[in-house]
Amino acid sequence: MPFLISRAFALCVVLAGNAAVAQTKLSDYPVRALRLVNPYSPGGTTDLVARMIATRLTEVWGQQIIVDNRPGAGTNIGNEIVARAQPDGYTLLVNSAAIATLTGFYSKLPYDPLRDLAAVVSIGDSPLVLAVSPSMEIRSVRDMIDYARAKPKLLTLASSGTGSSTHLAIELFKAMAKVETTHVPFKGGGPAVIATASGEVNAIINSPAVVLPHVKSGRLRGLAVTSAKRSEIAPDLPALAEAGGLPGYEVQGWYGVFAPRATPRRIVGALNTELDRYVQSPEGRARLLTFGLTTTGGSPEAFADYYRRETERWGRIIRAAGIKSD
Repeated sequence: MPFLISRAFALCVVLAGNAAVAQTKLSDYPVRALRLVNPYSPGGTTDLVARMIATRLTEVWGQQIIVDNRPGAGTNIGNEIVARAQPDGYTLLVNSAAIATLTGFYSKLPYDPLRDLAAVVSIGDSPLVLAVSPSMEIRSVRDMIDYARAKPKLLTLASSGTGSSTHLAIELFKAMAKVETTHVPFKGGGPAVIATASGEVNAIINSPAVVLPHVKSGRLRGLAVTSAKRSEIAPDLPALAEAGGLPGYEVQGWYGVFAPRATPRRIVGALNTELDRYVQSPEGRARLLTFGLTTTGGSPEAFADYYRRETERWGRIIRAAGIKSD
């Protein structure tokens, strides 16, 4: 009999532990709808990530998560909305690696991206993809460099907006290849890829989720990825550094969630625990892979440290290259 009682007790402990793991909602949070600000237009990878997060939190917490698209000004419009919001956990931000370039691009901002936003969780990362319109007689990175050198400023490259990681990838390419091209900023990856596929713009550097479907359909011609070496996201494409003869070229896109600076640690912790658990799960990993992302996850502290180091790194690169916001 004591053995049966101990087994029953142990089972109760396990079930209770599983229930605690399955639910990280605090007793007093959330009790109403949350607003998740996306500083890009619908259709890009940031938007896909935002809607994935909204769906997940709605499912586990039973509160509606409203995705609020606020594109423009190199993501500063959406960022500032969150930086100035009440730090109560009901207004959050999802952004890309673009947020780490802002203090390098803009000498004066009405808020401080590092000081006024608290890192919550890193979601995933991936290289960007370089592709051209099929109307162009460009079939390799070397062809593109040769074309740009022969016809300075004639080659047009689309980005997700001034100050975005896609813009910075273009500027780094120009500096390292010693070419002059024309940057064409759009309010998000969706409009940028449509303009490139239609031939309005010659080429694009953007996320795999935005570019690769058009490469597979033949509406774009893929040339390279911006990681240091080939990526499992697009194994058929070479690394731009190798294909273009540009050793050291590397740009990694990443996506994460932020909150206003003074958001209580217990709320940041609850958000981090639930989202980290999801992106580390087989379901979350598979979902991110469809966006062209590999899972990162981790603690708020680890993400804050990475975010700071990325901000410092891109600040040095931007200043050294003399890149200015439009």
